[in-house]
Amino acid sequence: MTNAETLLTSLQNPEHRFAETLAFIEQHYQFMPTAFRNGSVSNGADQNQGSCRILALASMLKLSDEQALLCFGEFYRDVLATPDANDHQNIRQLMRTGLAEVSFETSPLTPR
Repeated sequence: MTNAETLLTSLQNPEHRFAETLAFIEQHYQFMPTAFRNGSVSNGADQNQGSCRILALASMLKLSDEQALLCFGEFYRDVLATPDANDHQNIRQLMRTGLAEVSFETSPLTPR
């Protein structure tokens, strides 16, 4: 099983956690903080770097929008449970516009 397949299998678990995705990224990639845009949401290099890691991974692995959302684990489940709330703006924006609207100032992930 490839690394990507291992992650995709983990995402099928309804209890998949955000920390598991970050641990996968830490194990397989070097991360460099960078500014990024997610649709209309702008994030500086010192903001929302967990989201940056996950969105970069999803882009690199060519995950579907749904798979990318599942990478956020319990935070995605929180958003689904509270559709009218204002928290987790990167997740909410990803739900609206998808990965096609995500861009990075520089590439944040490099394979180890």
